[in-house]
Amino acid sequence: MQENKLFEALLDVIPFAAYAVDIETYEVVYANRLMNENMYAPKDEYCWKKIFGQETVCSWCKISELKQRQKVFRNEKLVSNFFDESSDKWLQSYDELVKWPDGRTVKYSIAVDITEQKEIQADIIQAHTKLAMQTKKLKEVNKKLEYMAKKDYLTGIDNRGSFFEKGEELLKNCKSDKLSLHVAMMDLDKFKNINDTYGHAFGDVALKEFVSAVSSNLDDNEIFGRLGGEEFALLLAGKNDKEVFEKLELIRESVSKINIKEKDIDFGFSVSIGVDVLEEGDDTLDSLLDRADKELYKAKSDGRNRVKFRGV
Repeated sequence: MQENKLFEALLDVIPFAAYAVDIETYEVVYANRLMNENMYAPKDEYCWKKIFGQETVCSWCKISELKQRQKVFRNEKLVSNFFDESSDKWLQSYDELVKWPDGRTVKYSIAVDITEQKEIQADIIQAHTKLAMQTKKLKEVNKKLEYMAKKDYLTGIDNRGSFFEKGEELLKNCKSDKLSLHVAMMDLDKFKNINDTYGHAFGDVALKEFVSAVSSNLDDNEIFGRLGGEEFALLLAGKNDKEVFEKLELIRESVSKINIKEKDIDFGFSVSIGVDVLEEGDDTLDSLLDRADKELYKAKSDGRNRVKFRGV
């Protein structure tokens, strides 16, 4: 017995709560001073009630696992974290099977309060989660800003800057690969009359319907952009004159069939198109657009709602 008291006295100076439980009866064989000070039910016998205030064996109990390990000669400590409801604290438990001085095999445990660490971890996780959400929102905002910087706000197609950026690259590739490049300028006929007669809201509807009609007739590699107002441009690479003219005629016909109806408002509109083609030499995107624009002017002068193509 003197040996027991000496052993227990040594454990009392440990700066952590420590206790020993008989692995067969679950009786608390020993609890040091710190554990006794925080005992949930000192008069109870079983460890789950006495120490942790549970009605049955604790869900985090390691006795069964330690027994299994002992069978295969693995007696190292088990380290685990759990939340102690009786004290509202997070504990880190160091458990191992040892021979108690009275001969019994017990689960000897040291419980370290890690509540503060857990709170710090939770704060860090929360901060990281908040940062991740902010980063995601920032990426979404940047994506929207990038889209807004390159797309026309009303119709969703390339704006003037994006059209020229893509167009310059396409022109360079067509020259190096010796491919044809056709440039078409498009302008809605008498668009001012639509705004003046029905209002700018219906003018916007007309522009959207026009873009939809054109886009439905385009291939993926064709570049379509709004240069401003009711003025649009289209780049078609790798096609011959006949293919381009037929496609533009198809677009013109599609636009002429548009009919906008709402209550007592009912109107349609047409488009005039001028087109030109890349020539050998020092042709630039500006020079191509300028020649196509001259053809567009001819289409307007000749009665509108038509395609004008130099040489065709």
